[in-house]
Amino acid sequence: MDIKDLLVFTTVAEEKNISKAAKSLSYVQSNVTMRIQQLEAELGTKLFQRSGKGVTLTSSGELLHRYAEQILRLTNEATAAVQISSHTPIGPLKIGATESTAALRLPPLLSTYCTAHPDVDFILETHTTDVLIQLVLERKLEGAFVAGSCDHPDLNSLFTQDEELVLVSRHPLPSLYSLNNMNLLAFSSGCAYRHTLEMLMTKEAVFPKRILEFGTIEAIIGCVKAGMGVAVMMKSIVSNYNSLTLTPLPQPYRKVPTFFITRKDAFVSAALREFSFLLTEQFCTTKP
Repeated sequence: MDIKDLLVFTTVAEEKNISKAAKSLSYVQSNVTMRIQQLEAELGTKLFQRSGKGVTLTSSGELLHRYAEQILRLTNEATAAVQISSHTPIGPLKIGATESTAALRLPPLLSTYCTAHPDVDFILETHTTDVLIQLVLERKLEGAFVAGSCDHPDLNSLFTQDEELVLVSRHPLPSLYSLNNMNLLAFSSGCAYRHTLEMLMTKEAVFPKRILEFGTIEAIIGCVKAGMGVAVMMKSIVSNYNSLTLTPLPQPYRKVPTFFITRKDAFVSAALREFSFLLTEQFCTTKP
């Protein structure tokens, strides 16, 4: 059993399909099949149940999968640990952020970082806050910018700044109760800004006609301009849109903090260390 065998095995387990795993690994399908068969022969047990729809792990496969994930993680950490000895950040750095933070707050930070550290392969993923927290917990992201407080016992949270929320509409809103006759345009469930507005609406017994979900800021703003409904967004994103009306949310719903989260037990690579230093210099203030 070698590292490549375990990588192939975990990819098949995650994809639940040999052909999809082969495509993900840039291997020919027969090579993936052969490696799985050789691994099963070496261990003397079946690791997958085959069917017309794909493959699923056997009980032995489930056990091996837990160990394989730890082995691959430790291998990556060992590589990073060797690289850090040069004190030069290199290799991959995968960070997550909400769509709003990625669009508005991160470009200057990322430009400075990537210019200072050209050997770092920077990857930025955007998701809702709930998804980002889970990805950090699963070690699939080294860190993430999330909206709202995050008090998970396995995570460190670094406060960066507060964001002011506003309702965005085509025409002025007489009151919050105007939403009873309008559509709410929002990101999917798991968005902290949407959750904040939903808490307010529940408290005030406000029920929009429908909640329409979108994947990008541009799509939401475009649909608000077209008169499809009302959205909740960071004020700083939409403050320059003169054609839209901005209505502040009442206290204490108006401001939502942004945090940068990491796992407490995660290995801190040189790339992540330098990113954290730059983040502290450019973003962070003392939380009020």
